[in-house]
Amino acid sequence: MVEVQARWAVRVLKGVNKLPPSSVMIEEVNARKENKPSGFGLYNCTALGVAYITYVDELLTYTNAKPNLFSMLLTDPRLAFTVFFGPCTSYQFRLTGPGKWEGARNVILTQWDRSLKVTKTRIVQESPSPFASLLKLFSSLALLGAIFPIFL
Repeated sequence: MVEVQARWAVRVLKGVNKLPPSSVMIEEVNARKENKPSGFGLYNCTALGVAYITYVDELLTYTNAKPNLFSMLLTDPRLAFTVFFGPCTSYQFRLTGPGKWEGARNVILTQWDRSLKVTKTRIVQESPSPFASLLKLFSSLALLGAIFPIFL
């Protein structure tokens, strides 16, 4: 979120994006305060809570960097499917517009590979001894026998 905010702020400072009049901004802030969902819990910093995807989409719209899923579906259906059904990651914000990154497509298509790779960091070899297998079985049964009465 911070990256998208920074990209928007730089465009405002460069004069590419213009801020609305202060009266319009004050009205919008007041409207957002009134309509703010209470789904952020009871914390001291709830004033800072925003709906991530909605907020980032709004900023991306202002910077002309929001990816168009319909045109993506026509030009690159595999990427569109991955973006729509996959996790919302910051790589999607680099597909179009200012700050476009050519490697974003590849990173999005391989994000699950990187996510699963960390769960496969070591390979545990099974013991060839039948005694070890029986010991595991009996210890599992004993554990179940000790836990099961607790739930009754």
